[in-house]
Amino acid sequence: MSVEYCPRCGAVLSADLLHKFGPEFDCPECDERICVSPATGGAPPSVASPQLQAAGEERPPGDRLQCRTVGSQLVLLIPPGSNKENRSMGCFAVAWLGLTGVVSGAAVVSGNLDAGSMLVVVPFFGVFWLVGLLMLYFWYRGRFGKTYVLVESDRLVTKFELFGREKYREYGLAPDSRARLVESYRSNNRPVFAVAVSTTAKQAKFGTFLSRKEKDWIIKRINRHLAARPEEAG
Repeated sequence: MSVEYCPRCGAVLSADLLHKFGPEFDCPECDERICVSPATGGAPPSVASPQLQAAGEERPPGDRLQCRTVGSQLVLLIPPGSNKENRSMGCFAVAWLGLTGVVSGAAVVSGNLDAGSMLVVVPFFGVFWLVGLLMLYFWYRGRFGKTYVLVESDRLVTKFELFGREKYREYGLAPDSRARLVESYRSNNRPVFAVAVSTTAKQAKFGTFLSRKEKDWIIKRINRHLAARPEEAG
């Protein structure tokens, strides 16, 4: 069978996926219901927002990142993360909440807690519940959220999309604004990096749960675009 592409987001659909689910299924990247016909195989869909693909330029690593240049605008689509850091965070969050639930539940049902003890125990375990829920929330965002990044000569706009809900952030760019890796958090005492672009205010950060090759490609692509700006930009 020839190579097929999702007509919605341009993601490559493997032969194993097509064989398992047939011509109609939910795209694993954009979650849209699609119907793939053999007649559409062999070439990606045409570029149209929000369908983005590398056209006439260096392709991103793998088949997940999508990029388009329109005049002075650079548009990137960063899909939901699926690397080991994202999976590790989800597993750790579930284990943390499970252990917290067992220990706190045992403490409550033991019957050895009076009113004074409850005033100490409840806030104590509340902190553990809060940490676990925060980890689960960040895993949820990283696993299912998509980020669109628009880079112009004097501004950068990000759009975070999660199950139909959108959040926009706009940043001003200075003449010396550049992209680089910054530490986002630590997993097993190892740093996990995100892509950060220096702006006129705080940094714009995204792409934490991408692979290192994908992050490096985004940094090089953004910096090449920023270096080509007119000198008076910013």
